[in-house]
Amino acid sequence: MTVSDRVSNLVFHPKVSNSLRVLATTTGRDKTYRAIQYFARFYAYVLIRNGFNTHGHRWAALKSAMAMGRKLFRLFKPLEHLQLAMNSAHVSGGHKFEKWTAVARQLSYAGYLTFDSIVWANGVRFLTLDPVHTVRAGLIAQRFWLAGVILSIANGIVRINRHASSMKELRKANTSEKSDVPEDIAYELQALSRDHSAIRYQLVMDVFDIWLPASNLGYVHVNEGLCGVFGFITSVMALRLQWAAAAGKKV
Repeated sequence: MTVSDRVSNLVFHPKVSNSLRVLATTTGRDKTYRAIQYFARFYAYVLIRNGFNTHGHRWAALKSAMAMGRKLFRLFKPLEHLQLAMNSAHVSGGHKFEKWTAVARQLSYAGYLTFDSIVWANGVRFLTLDPVHTVRAGLIAQRFWLAGVILSIANGIVRINRHASSMKELRKANTSEKSDVPEDIAYELQALSRDHSAIRYQLVMDVFDIWLPASNLGYVHVNEGLCGVFGFITSVMALRLQWAAAAGKKV
């Protein structure tokens, strides 16, 4: 095999192609930058803690730059969350607690991203806020983020319990061997199982993410290194979803 063939195989490798499809989306780029941001947060903490201040401050600067850059990606995201909130509110039937926690969650994220955009606009000097108002806008953004994650966890717990009960009832009503289960019941069980897994996956992400705004607000004392680890884990989990979507697969 020639060098040209090796280069061609590398460039057109399916994983490279899928990586480009992920990075071609705004969400894919955002989650990639988020992973870098939180890894830099963790690594800066480790370096500074061990006395490598020069290298630590370099990684801390990277973390700050990534955080600021990600805010630009999300300038119009509040509108997306408002649409999702309205769609959730217009869903007929279903569990009322699930419905209204879903609506409140999307409104919380819209509030978070709106105030986060104000912080960004001040950071790039498009707006001129005094330090007191800048800090206040940042705190309000963090409170909205924390509220959104709490609502997401509450919604996820109720939904996962409902799905588990539904699957249990279906299995109990069809106690025969799996091969004898009616096709429609088997399909419904499969759909419920997929939804159950997706909700559980999101719940794990939320449990890690909740420490970030809670720590930023001073409600809990989690060091920078641990926050970096939590953020990196949830970023990779979110990237895994984007990777599967780009590849046409389900997680």
